[in-house]
Amino acid sequence: MAHVTQPASRRERLRLATIDEIKQIARGQLDEHGAAGVSLRAVARAMGLTPSALYRYFTSRDELIAALIADGLDSLADALEDAFELAPTDDHARRWLDVTRTYRRWSHEHVTEYILIFGTLGLDYTPPGDQPCDGCDGTERSVTVLFRCMADAIDAGLIDLSRFVRELTPALRAQLEAWRADTHNTIPPAGLAACLIVWTQLHGFLSLELFGHLPSAISDASTLFDQQMLDVLLRCGYQGPVDFTTG
Repeated sequence: MAHVTQPASRRERLRLATIDEIKQIARGQLDEHGAAGVSLRAVARAMGLTPSALYRYFTSRDELIAALIADGLDSLADALEDAFELAPTDDHARRWLDVTRTYRRWSHEHVTEYILIFGTLGLDYTPPGDQPCDGCDGTERSVTVLFRCMADAIDAGLIDLSRFVRELTPALRAQLEAWRADTHNTIPPAGLAACLIVWTQLHGFLSLELFGHLPSAISDASTLFDQQMLDVLLRCGYQGPVDFTTG
């Protein structure tokens, strides 16, 4: 007999709706005042609740910040997964460009969330454990999409990893081998190194751009971004066809 999922009770639906409202108001604070302006007391006041009533949903400001980070990471991961699925499977450079363009587009459309997720060093926030938020898998999902772009190109024989095999330091190789063992990853250490390089290059560009540190002479950063993303792919040993005018 098939298992029938019981609908959520009215109490649970009201609880979930209240949590959504809390996060919506907190996002408004985030957009208007930045991460430092997110306050449980201000959220409670906007909802007509007492601060003590709000603690039934979020026990601390850190817990609310963690929920906003988790939502942001999930939103980013959803966008990247959609881009990956829609991209052509027989053009690995195009798929990489489509996915990284989506990453950039998301960061521009969600600047405050991007800064909250990736630029919280100056924020009075203590993440639960060693992750930016407790129980969120958005980071892993996002990284998985980026790594799949590289892994599929490696499997297709379009990336020459020989340079990485020669140049990996023993210390880095040991870390990558341990990572492979822990995650049961089938990508070779040199391939993981290539994946990490393209990921850090992507984030480096976006952070410079969003924080206003690109040279003012670059009037259209999208052209530099495309060049950077395709260039790093080539420097990682990509040998397939590349169309720099794509899109």
